[in-house]
Amino acid sequence: MSTSPPPPPAAARRKSSAFAAGGALSWQQVQVAIVALGEPASSEALEPLVALLERFVGENEDPRTSPHLRATAPDRLEPLVALLARADVARGAPAARVLALKALKILARRGDLRQRCTQAVLEAVAPLLDAGAGGSGGRAPQPAAAQLASEAANALSNLCYEPANASGLLRANGAPRLLKLLSVDAAGADAHANAAGALQTLSFQPEGRAALIKAGGAATVLQRLESTRARASGVAGTAAAAAVAEADARLQQRLVGALHNLSSGAEGTAAIRQHGGIPPIVDLLALGAHPGVAASAAGALQNMSRERAAAADIRAHPRAVGCLVELLAAVCAAGTLANLCCGAAAPEAERAALTAALGGALAGGAVLHSLGAGQMSPAAAAVAGSAAT
Repeated sequence: MSTSPPPPPAAARRKSSAFAAGGALSWQQVQVAIVALGEPASSEALEPLVALLERFVGENEDPRTSPHLRATAPDRLEPLVALLARADVARGAPAARVLALKALKILARRGDLRQRCTQAVLEAVAPLLDAGAGGSGGRAPQPAAAQLASEAANALSNLCYEPANASGLLRANGAPRLLKLLSVDAAGADAHANAAGALQTLSFQPEGRAALIKAGGAATVLQRLESTRARASGVAGTAAAAAVAEADARLQQRLVGALHNLSSGAEGTAAIRQHGGIPPIVDLLALGAHPGVAASAAGALQNMSRERAAAADIRAHPRAVGCLVELLAAVCAAGTLANLCCGAAAPEAERAALTAALGGALAGGAVLHSLGAGQMSPAAAAVAGSAAT
């Protein structure tokens, strides 16, 4: 019977400490530790690797300050995915798999690494979505399993900015897996939000839209959207209302972003309308709820209004026209801010403040959607913060 390898020698530990003293940890340094990990690995042998993964994730969690996002080293995804597939790692350090998926999300922010993603990577990550679906007989997933599925969805969302990866995820049965994760109530808010983000990214591609519509994606997304509205009304006026509203706004923006993309074709528009999607989308137009959600809803309705039956349903809604007029005024205000930001005569501090305010408007999507695009591109979604993480 094979035994676990001994802990790393002192020289290796000194080398790890040298990494810590030398500034930000590079992915290549983490990769060296992954490749050097013996098999099977004991919990003790996994501890240094878990510490490295924690540090890499911590240093790169925020895209605005991520050293890896600005690095140019030719990193690889395969060693990380091999780590995810190891049964000894799953047994000895479950946290290592969650951290590995968080690291994959970070790596996938870089276009060169998304382009290096292979079908084998997607085939290894997609089944992890099933962990959030729960056990047989409708049993709720364990919190650790739901977290694993949530981080898998987050990583896949970033990988699918690359069209070839979106196609590869479909071959890995990604569409029904993401929809299943979204539909399981017990998976939790984070898993729902990350699944919705991946669906939004996937639905930007024509092949992804077709697969999602065929798999009943419009109905599943609308059901989850309705559940967020019901939950918000259930906690209105309570101490938990603000926290629930913030989480639901993030989820709603991604859900409506997916509907926006699905509605860019006649088949998607028909599916949304037939499943009663117009009234709840119109209800999200009110700027008071969340500007990003309102603007995404306007984009979906803009697409749907090209269909005669959908246009009639939108006109029949008592709040539709009034809310759309309010959004139009917001677009004009954002345009004014843009002019003020660009004015050379504006003081530097004032320009910075106005730029930040305009960034908020862009995050809401008011300017992006006013340009008349039929769907939200991955780049626009990244600016809006609704899909890129």
